[in-house]
Amino acid sequence: MQKNENSLQPDNLQEIAAAQLSNPQAGEGKEDEFIMLPWQNKAHRLPKPKDLPPVFRELVGNAPEVLRTLVFVACAPALGTYAPRLRFQYVYDQTPSTCLLQVIVCGDQSSGKSFARYVQQIIMQKLIDRDSEQRRTEQKYNEMKRRKGKKDGQLPPEPKTDIVNLPPSVSITMLMKRADAPVVKYGAPRTLFMFADELSTITQSNKRAFSDLKQIMKTAYDLGSTYGQDYLSETSYSTVVDVLLNCLFCGTPAAIDRYMDKNAIEGGNITRTILCQLESHIGDEPPTLKVITPAQQQVIDHTIEQLMAATYQDETTMQPEVMLDTQWLEPAITKWCGERRVEALKSCSKALDVFYKRSSVSAFRIACLCQYLYQLEGKKDEKTIHKWVKQIYLAMADYTLYNMISKWGTVYEQINADHVVTDYRPSHLFENLPSEFTRDLLKVTLEHLEQTTPAKNVISRWVKLGWIEKVDKNQFRKLKQ
Repeated sequence: MQKNENSLQPDNLQEIAAAQLSNPQAGEGKEDEFIMLPWQNKAHRLPKPKDLPPVFRELVGNAPEVLRTLVFVACAPALGTYAPRLRFQYVYDQTPSTCLLQVIVCGDQSSGKSFARYVQQIIMQKLIDRDSEQRRTEQKYNEMKRRKGKKDGQLPPEPKTDIVNLPPSVSITMLMKRADAPVVKYGAPRTLFMFADELSTITQSNKRAFSDLKQIMKTAYDLGSTYGQDYLSETSYSTVVDVLLNCLFCGTPAAIDRYMDKNAIEGGNITRTILCQLESHIGDEPPTLKVITPAQQQVIDHTIEQLMAATYQDETTMQPEVMLDTQWLEPAITKWCGERRVEALKSCSKALDVFYKRSSVSAFRIACLCQYLYQLEGKKDEKTIHKWVKQIYLAMADYTLYNMISKWGTVYEQINADHVVTDYRPSHLFENLPSEFTRDLLKVTLEHLEQTTPAKNVISRWVKLGWIEKVDKNQFRKLKQ
């Protein structure tokens, strides 16, 4: 099938756009060969740094222009980890969700991906320090268990900990235990956080654990989707738990391709991911963040304290869930999704039809997090908050969809084409042959009917059944009509 000149298929979007930019006069006097869609020409942009909510404002404001959107997105999963009691209702969902985000920063070696580590350390330091204290408590108990356990069997109860930060090489059993710990301690699940400087740390770990982690990532994207393991041995940890996991990974294009393999693309891991593409050009100096000033650090610390206070009442009790009012944003969401739906119909792009839906979900979650932070800060009126939150949603929806289509659109279309169900109709080979036929005619008929059985096998079978007889070396006559 020939492609229309105005085709919007993802495999040629970037190529045509680049050609237009490099030679804008080429199309003069001719009908446009390419129509830029709104989400491709970056019609929606993030608010200026000064108009962003706290923490986002301080970190994005310290970033060069080329890094600002990436820094904004990198902040989101870390900050979302501090809001495990936040709930909001997406317009197309039947149950509430929470701020669960999976972000991957993609860039070449030495391209400046280290900004993500700095962002993570600045935001997560409070929980990192808290985790360190609880890990020491666990270590002391384990040492006591080794010394006393075998002697008299008398041990105090195992301490109830609530560790949030997970190493990228965490075992599945330990991940289950960490996810179950807040349920045991507080009676409610809590969002965990995983950061990886190098995505290869995950892909090169135990193959079984890596495969299980990718499966967990799919259920960890949605509140209420449980994952579990059940062992016969009493020494193994068996549980079924709602795993809530935010993650921020960095990796080279090759490492990301290993992580997002064919199964991950087909199974939905890519649509749950916000991909941040860090462009690098030969001779360019890697972009870097400015160091946070004491005044900025004070704002960040104050916001983190507010988020912690909204999470915990005391050492044994969590705060009630907070339901965010987002009904005012629903018209913008349905309008954006409706526009993408029409574009998918016009372009017949299966990738666009699938990718825009979760792009909208991830953008909505970031927008809700920003609304929550605006309200905690208490410095902007409702009208202003709605203005900036709507702008953030539209910018993030466009950004997420654009990067998803650019990276995985072509591959997804190919995989989808391979799995299109086609009707199989048995061919009437015998009936399509004349009463007398040659071996060559049989071969041609087999090829025409797209049959792969060798001609000699067909002849041998029909002779045994008494359907045909051999007239000459390569000549046969039907005995059965």
